[in-house]
Amino acid sequence: MSLNSTIPAVGGQEPGDADAIFVLWRTESLSAGLVVSGRLLPELTPESPAVQDFLARWPGSFASRRGAQGWELLLFQPSSRRERWWLHSVLLLATLFSTFVAGSLLAERTPIFFRALALFDGWWIPIPIALDAGALLAGVPFGLALVGLLALHEAGHYFTARHHRISVTPPFFVPFPPYLSIIGTLGAFIRLRSPVISRRTLLDVAVAGPLLSFLASLPLLYWGLLHSRAVAVVHALPGSYLLHFAGERFWLGGSLALSGLARLVLGFSAADQVLVLHPIAFAGWLGLFVTALNLLPISQLDGGHILYAAFGSHQRPLAWLFFLALIPLGLLWAGWWVWAVLVYVVGRGRIEHPPLFDAERGLTRGRRALSLVAGVVFLLCFVPVPFRF
Repeated sequence: MSLNSTIPAVGGQEPGDADAIFVLWRTESLSAGLVVSGRLLPELTPESPAVQDFLARWPGSFASRRGAQGWELLLFQPSSRRERWWLHSVLLLATLFSTFVAGSLLAERTPIFFRALALFDGWWIPIPIALDAGALLAGVPFGLALVGLLALHEAGHYFTARHHRISVTPPFFVPFPPYLSIIGTLGAFIRLRSPVISRRTLLDVAVAGPLLSFLASLPLLYWGLLHSRAVAVVHALPGSYLLHFAGERFWLGGSLALSGLARLVLGFSAADQVLVLHPIAFAGWLGLFVTALNLLPISQLDGGHILYAAFGSHQRPLAWLFFLALIPLGLLWAGWWVWAVLVYVVGRGRIEHPPLFDAERGLTRGRRALSLVAGVVFLLCFVPVPFRF
C-alpha cells in the first residue's frame, strides 16, 4: 500500500493525472487487482469535467461518496486473467446433453439403455450400453429451451456487469444426471471478479438476469400451453399441473403468471381436469420458478441484492423476515428448508447484505421503478408448493 503514490499508467491514465483531481490518495495492489481510494480536491465533485475525464479513461469500476472531509472516490482495476473457455464449453456441452436426455424422458422416450453391473451384497450400478439417437432428438427442444433460459438469465448479469466495467466470468453451466433429477441440470452461475461498490450498480446487475428470464419464459409458456392437453383426473389437486417423466407422474404447482396465462390462452379453469404440460411449457414453468428462487430477497441472491439496493441498511430486518418465512413454507414443501440451508451456507452465515462503499446514495426514480417491477415479478412467479410426487 502507498500513500499519494503514482497511479500506474493503465487504460490511458498518465502518471500525473491523479494530482489534477485528488488532494490525497492511496493505492493498494491485491491479488484480485488494483484498488485506488482518494479524496477529491475541495473545489471538485464527481460531476466536475476533470473528474469525469479521469473516470472515462479509468479501465475498471468506480464509485463516489461524500465523506466528512469532502468527496471520496474508490476505483478498482481487476488483474488481467485468461478465460478458461475450454471449461465453459465442456460444461455447456455436458449440460446440453443432460437436458436433452431429460427432455427425452419427459417426452416418454428412452434415450439410453443400461445394464446392471453387480457389485456385492445385492448392490449394483447401471452401466450405459446403448444410445437411441432418435429418442435423444425428441428431448432437444426442451434442452435448448431450458439452457437458453439459463443463458439469458446469466447474460443479463454478464453484460450489465460489463457495462459497469465490472470484471466477470462467462457463465458456468452445471450438468446433473437426468435420472437423479427431472431437468438434467443444477442451473448456471457467473462470478464477479470486481467488487460492486455502489447501490445503483448493484441494482442494475442484480435485476437484469431475473427480468430477462421472466420475459423469455412467457413465450415458451404460451407455445407450450397451446400444445398441452387437459385430462380428467379423479381427486385432481386444485391449481396443479401434471408432468410425465420416465413413466412417473409429478404434480407441479401453479404460479399466478402460469395460472393467468393458462386461463388466457386455453380458458382452462375446470376443477375436474388438469393440464398435462408439454415439455416446452415445463421449460417455461422452470424459467418462472428459477426467477422466483433468485428473487427471494435474502443474502447474496438477486433478490437480496435488489432489496439492499432499494433500502440500504434497512434491508437487514426484511432479509431476516423473508429467511425465517422459509421455515413454515418448508412444512408445505421440504425443498424450502434445503434452499434455506444452501443460502445460509453460501452466504457464510450472513442473511443480510454486506455494506457497500457507496451505501448512502439512493436509487434514481427509474431504478426505484425497476426494483418495484422485480417485486411484482417475484409475486407472479412464486409457487408455495412447486412439486408434489
